Amino acid sequence: MDESVGAQYAIQIAVHTLRDRCKCLQQRISLLEEENVILRTKCVRNEETENSLSELDKIRAQITEVTEQRDQLQERIKMVTNENQELWTKLGKLIRVNKNLNEQFNKINDTLNQHTSPPALIRSKTFTQNNPLLKHSPQKTNNLEINENLSLELENISLKLMDSFSKQKLELEKICSEITEMQCDDDIITENFGFCFDDGLEEEVYDEFNYVLEDLKALKEEVLLQRNAMAKNLKQMECLAAINTTSCKLCDRRKTSRMEKTTSTDDIPKTGVDKSTETSQCPPKEEKSSAMSQSLPVEVEKICPICSKRFKKEAKFEEFQEHVEAHFISENVFIMSAHQSTFLD
Repeated sequence: MDESVGAQYAIQIAVHTLRDRCKCLQQRISLLEEENVILRTKCVRNEETENSLSELDKIRAQITEVTEQRDQLQERIKMVTNENQELWTKLGKLIRVNKNLNEQFNKINDTLNQHTSPPALIRSKTFTQNNPLLKHSPQKTNNLEINENLSLELENISLKLMDSFSKQKLELEKICSEITEMQCDDDIITENFGFCFDDGLEEEVYDEFNYVLEDLKALKEEVLLQRNAMAKNLKQMECLAAINTTSCKLCDRRKTSRMEKTTSTDDIPKTGVDKSTETSQCPPKEEKSSAMSQSLPVEVEKICPICSKRFKKEAKFEEFQEHVEAHFISENVFIMSAHQSTFLD
C-alpha cells in the first residue's frame, strides 16, 4: 500500500509539472501566433518597398530579428527557471516527507528492539531463530513475524523513495549545471544571450554615412559656386552682346547723320570767305575719323573672361559662347573625377 501511495504521489508530481509546462507552451504558442500575424501584415505592406531598401534598413531589420530571438531566449530561460523553482519546492516537500518517514522508521525500530531480545532474532526474509524456547510461544512468534514484515516493507519503501529522489536530484543537478554553464561561459556574451553581435558595426556604418554626407555637402557648395559663376559670366556676356548691338546702332546713326550733313553742305555755294572759315572751323576728315574711333568703345572686340582670347568683330556670338562654356565643362569633368576618386577611396 505504501509503495502504491508513493508511486501515485510521484505520478501526480510529474503530471502537475507537465500540466504547467503545457500551459506555458500554450501561452507561448498564442503569443507566437499573434506575432506571426503582425509580421505577415508587415510583409504584405513592405512587399512593394523591399527592392528600394538601403543597407541601413537591412542592418536595422537584422537588429530587429536578433532582438526578437533574444526575447524568445529570455522567455525560454524564464520558463525553465520557473519549472526549476517548482521542482525544487516539490523536492523540498519530498525531502521533508522522507525525513518524517525515516524518523517514524527509527521509532519503530527502537520499539522493536526494546520488545525483542537481541540473541533470539536473526534478520532475514524468512523468519528464522536460534532460540528453541520461542517455538513453544506462538503469540510471540506471530508478533515478531508481523513486526519483521512491517520493518522490511518500510525499508523497501524508504529505499525506493531514496532511489527516486536521488534520480530526480541528479537530473536537476544536470539541468542546473547546464544553466550555470550557459550563464557563466566566457565565450558567450550574456547581454546578447549567445548572439555575438558586433556593436561596433553600427558606429562604423554611421561614420561612413556621415563622411558621405559631408562629401555631398561639399559637392553641393561647389555646384552652387559654379552656378553663381556661370550666372555672372552669362550676365557679362549679355552685357557684351548688348554693348555690341548698341555700338552698331550708334555707328549707323552717326553714318546717317554724316550723310545728311554732306548732302546739305553740297547744295550751298562755296565762297572764298566760306572756305577760309570752313578750314578754320571744321577739322579735316582724317581728324574726324580718328576722333570717332576714339569715341567708340574699346569693348567692341569679344574677349574671353577666362583665357583672355580675343575674337574679331566678324566672329559670331555663338562661337564665343561655345568657347566660354568649354572652359566650365572641362572644369566640371575634372571636379567630378576627383570626387569619384575620393568616394572610391
